Amino acid sequence: MPFKKVNVKDEINKRLENDAELKKAYDCAQLEYEVLKQLVKMRKEMGFSQSDVAKKSGLTQQMVSRIETVGNSPTLRNFIKYVDSLGLEIKLEKKNTDVEYSKM
Repeated sequence: MPFKKVNVKDEINKRLENDAELKKAYDCAQLEYEVLKQLVKMRKEMGFSQSDVAKKSGLTQQMVSRIETVGNSPTLRNFIKYVDSLGLEIKLEKKNTDVEYSKM
C-alpha cells in the first residue's frame, strides 16, 4: 500500500480546530517557546553568556541552561533571578481576549 502525502501543518491545524484541550496545550507550549526565545535573544544582545548570568544570579550555569530549554519548568524564584540578573523586569498585562482558563 503506497503512502499518502500529508501536509503536516494542515493536519495539525485541523486537529487544533477540533480539540479545545489540545489547542490550549499547544498555545501554552507556543507561549513558553516564545518567552524563552525572547529571553535568550535579549541575553545574547546584551553580550552575556550563560556563565555571566549564572554568576550575577547566583544560579549554576547548568540551571541557566535548563531555564533556557523548552520543556523544563524552572521555579518562579530561579526564573526571577535569571530575569533580574539581566536587568529586566516582568510585567503582567490583562489579555484583550475573552479566553477563559479553568481554575486549578
